[in-house]
Amino acid sequence: MSDKVLIIGRGGREHAFAWKIAQSKQVEKVFVAPGNDGMNDQNKIITVDILETDFSGIAEFAKFNQIALVIIGPEKPLSCGIVDYLQDQGVNVIGPSKLAAKLESSKIFAKKFMIDHHIPTADFEFYDNYENALQALSHWEIEKKGIVIKADELASGKGVVVTHDRKEAKQTLYDFMMNPHCSINSKNILLEEKLVGREVSFFALSDGENFVSLGHACDYKRLYDNNLGPNTGGMGGFTPENFPSQNLIFEIEQNVFEKTIMGMFKAKMLFKGFLFAGLMIDNNQVKVLEYNVRFGDPEAQILLPTISEDLYPLLKNASETKLGSNYYFKDNRLKSVHVAFASGGYPSNYNEPMKLNEQIHIASELLDQPGTHLFFSGVKKLNDGYVNTGGRVLGITCIGPDIKTARTNCYKCVEKIRFNHAHWRNDIAVD
Repeated sequence: MSDKVLIIGRGGREHAFAWKIAQSKQVEKVFVAPGNDGMNDQNKIITVDILETDFSGIAEFAKFNQIALVIIGPEKPLSCGIVDYLQDQGVNVIGPSKLAAKLESSKIFAKKFMIDHHIPTADFEFYDNYENALQALSHWEIEKKGIVIKADELASGKGVVVTHDRKEAKQTLYDFMMNPHCSINSKNILLEEKLVGREVSFFALSDGENFVSLGHACDYKRLYDNNLGPNTGGMGGFTPENFPSQNLIFEIEQNVFEKTIMGMFKAKMLFKGFLFAGLMIDNNQVKVLEYNVRFGDPEAQILLPTISEDLYPLLKNASETKLGSNYYFKDNRLKSVHVAFASGGYPSNYNEPMKLNEQIHIASELLDQPGTHLFFSGVKKLNDGYVNTGGRVLGITCIGPDIKTARTNCYKCVEKIRFNHAHWRNDIAVD
């Protein structure tokens, strides 16, 4: 008998998950709550009108429809305790508890955890008072070495500013802690050493005791080419070739993921679900920039199309603490490049109006090229097409034998998508 799966979320990440899980022969239907209109084009995928924050509605739907597994996409419901709630209702779910989700929902908690468990990270200070944080800036060599300022709470990927400009650093502190017009409001602030090197995101799936590595990708957080402009949720990314080395990958698995999973286990904060470690690598020295407790967006759209194996039984086993320690994905994965499209005005950190409800024009032959995937996020159906309804609208992923081929095909696809005020980066996977 085939299973039914429920995915919680509405973005490109959840579309990629729905697409991947729907390929499983063990799965009959994939429901996505609330999903988006762009997901409904595939036979096994059905969106349901239940918000991510409606825990009771999700539990009721899961029990009535005999859902075998609930997969949580975004960070906010995890930080609010959706896993605890569903488990109390007898619903099988994969994801960390509210307490374990603090690895992402509190940057300060995560930094303390790394120090306690000897996981390498950047030097830092934290403050719960704007005046004290402002005074502390005077001791930082900002112009010479730079500084990273992070909001402690969740901020949809936009609560980080990296700068060498003291005036910008002061303005960021004010915006994050005091400015009522800023969309980021944080009671606590983190001042962090600016690391140098190459940034990469690593992913693993854990059942609380064991973990399986899912791959790694490089993403582009800044809005504009050449890494200029404000931080976003992610404007695209790629799977790097020959980086890091196999020896360094093994070291990351041992010194980051194993230490984290075991540290959480010993602290009685069992970590089940996807663990995402943002890393900086310089001269083979690895430091953790941050944790996320779910798959990344756009990293899900980058990595999931490269996984040829059936992901569903692995997720089911992880939810039941049956993952084991001897599972590995194939090493000969194809390479992947992903380009995201955003609405005009995104990321709207100061609540500026975005240019929404624009008709999206997609060439009919877009998906004719093998290895091409279109993942929707902020869209709704209108007549026979779609209009944009959110910041990040959709994304194109192309896979190929090497990055050059994948990138060339991806940007050919970019030319086949247009809507008024659309924005995308032209330098994804250039380096």
